[in-house]
Amino acid sequence: MNHLAVTPPRGYGAADGRLSLDGHDLVALAQAHGTPLFVFSEARLRGNAARFRRAAEAGHPRVLVCYASKACSNLSVLAAVREEGLGVEVNSGGELYKALAAGVAPGRIVFNGVAKTVEEIGEAIGRGIKAINVDSPFELRRIGETGRAMGRRAEVALRLVPGVEGGATPGIRTGGSDSKFGMMPEDLAEVRGIAAEFADAVGIIGLHCHIGSQVADPDAFRDGTRFMARQAREIAAWLGRKLRHVNLGGGYPVRYVHGDAGGLDAFDAAEDAAAMVGRVAAEAARELGPDVELLFEPGRAIVGDAAVLLTTVENIKHRGAQPWLFLDAGYHTLIDAAAVRWYFHMVTANRMGEAEAPFRVVGPLCDSADCFFDVEGEHLYDALRRTRPDDAGLEAAVVRLPRHRGLAAITRPGDIVALLDVGAYALEQMFPYCGRRRAGAVMLRRDRGVAWIRRPDTVEDLVRDDVPAA
Repeated sequence: MNHLAVTPPRGYGAADGRLSLDGHDLVALAQAHGTPLFVFSEARLRGNAARFRRAAEAGHPRVLVCYASKACSNLSVLAAVREEGLGVEVNSGGELYKALAAGVAPGRIVFNGVAKTVEEIGEAIGRGIKAINVDSPFELRRIGETGRAMGRRAEVALRLVPGVEGGATPGIRTGGSDSKFGMMPEDLAEVRGIAAEFADAVGIIGLHCHIGSQVADPDAFRDGTRFMARQAREIAAWLGRKLRHVNLGGGYPVRYVHGDAGGLDAFDAAEDAAAMVGRVAAEAARELGPDVELLFEPGRAIVGDAAVLLTTVENIKHRGAQPWLFLDAGYHTLIDAAAVRWYFHMVTANRMGEAEAPFRVVGPLCDSADCFFDVEGEHLYDALRRTRPDDAGLEAAVVRLPRHRGLAAITRPGDIVALLDVGAYALEQMFPYCGRRRAGAVMLRRDRGVAWIRRPDTVEDLVRDDVPAA
């Protein structure tokens, strides 16, 4: 057990047995606004953005940090990071629209993506964004054709595969040749020909790479930086001019583990993201020199620990002596808990300071995968151990999440369970499965106020886009 029912997680407080954040009683917020409810801390969000930017700037004299909006593109979140001096990285025309709506200047926006449409490319060119990150020779030709038809010249960066793997799970590793992202060095001959053919419509101004998400190994960033420096020198030679920028992507980690949670190294981070980016920026300064601008694309590191999800215990049952808790938030609210079996730490928010007991914790959906343990891994382990009974490391190899969660021993229906560090990849991925309405979100403002930043769905929202039968 993690024994965090006794001590609040770092950055939180507890008074009269109730969990608080930024001085706000989270149980009272749940009671006032309903659950499931996301609660964002403006102070944490801005603090993360400012620390990351300052660390990058300390390592290199010319830096632009572009927040990866796929992590959370809520307009209030985008406005806050913009005010802290960050640009924005987008992955679609929709994210570009939201960044512009949040007041981000086009010249501080970069556009990623593996399947950009002609319409999206045209919008990016027309808006005059900083760079379109090109994912393939085919896409470079599409950009050239679109720019020529518009009578405009697109500024692009070539996304390369560095051959460096990083990330806590294969689903979030993006830097290897077996991922769907980027171009291999052998693609560059074709790229060179296309760039020459469309010299009036395409200008290669930079390079881009991204090695994964939740990358806790500093050596992976170092290796990626050295690869990009070599490529920058080679490409500058055949262009006959220096590149304007090298974009080293994101992937900087968040520490999801609180307390003693053995076996969860993939979700931990021994080092602060800001400290890691400072060293990467300094390495890039040595490899590339001070004149080439550095770009970074942090997402999770900016917003991951800036939010908590409050959910109500709606049911309890026992399988023998083992209690099971049923929450009103499931994978329709936190899809990563099921899709990539991501770990989110839990505490009973209204019973801080009470002794813990182990619970099996599940969501409300009509789906056995709607749980906060690794149901697939557990079944695989049970099947494999019949043929490999002496394999001591088998369970750790195939079961990704804890089987039980340590919560206050008398947790029961009506109690509030808080899931920590849910700021990244949650609001964007909610969906109304089983007729469950998507959760709302509030922001704890620095002036001590509380403001809605996403209204909760109504029942009318469930049928808003349906077309009634004639």
